[in-house]
Amino acid sequence: MSSRLRLIVPAGLASLAAALTIGVTGAAAHGGPGGPGGHGLRGGSVSSLVTQAATQLGVARAKLVTAIRDSADTHIAAAVDDGDITSDQADDLKAEVEDNLNAAYALSQTKTVASNLGITTTALNNGFRAARKTLITAQIDKALAAGAITADEAAALKAKLAAATIPGYKAGLGGYGNH
Repeated sequence: MSSRLRLIVPAGLASLAAALTIGVTGAAAHGGPGGPGGHGLRGGSVSSLVTQAATQLGVARAKLVTAIRDSADTHIAAAVDDGDITSDQADDLKAEVEDNLNAAYALSQTKTVASNLGITTTALNNGFRAARKTLITAQIDKALAAGAITADEAAALKAKLAAATIPGYKAGLGGYGNH
């Protein structure tokens, strides 16, 4: 199974993830983590996830990105206050957060992103769950359209997806917890 696919699809969906990996490998256009496209489904990214989540949450993408970056900055400041990193390291991290949504997402925390948006963590998690399902469904549809899977396989994958428990904001992405 592709490690990039596993980043968005939780371990409990291993069979779905394996099927998607087989079905959409040929359609993937982006590199692995750290390369173009960043973390996410084959051909997807944190950027795509954030864009879709903003739609699901009914907020502007820019507002969600700002909430994520502000959360990351808060987490960095707390690490300095705790003596876990130096001010110079914090400056480097803050610059990376400003330039790289993947870094901001990785360093953000669910509770502060939700607070920054003025919503509950439940609402944030639900928005990201819906976004993940939308992105996975789109990948299934792309694989079907490309002839990489049959209509029956697509239907089976969509049934598995409908029955699956999809993670919220952070769970399932690169091992980061939902904190």
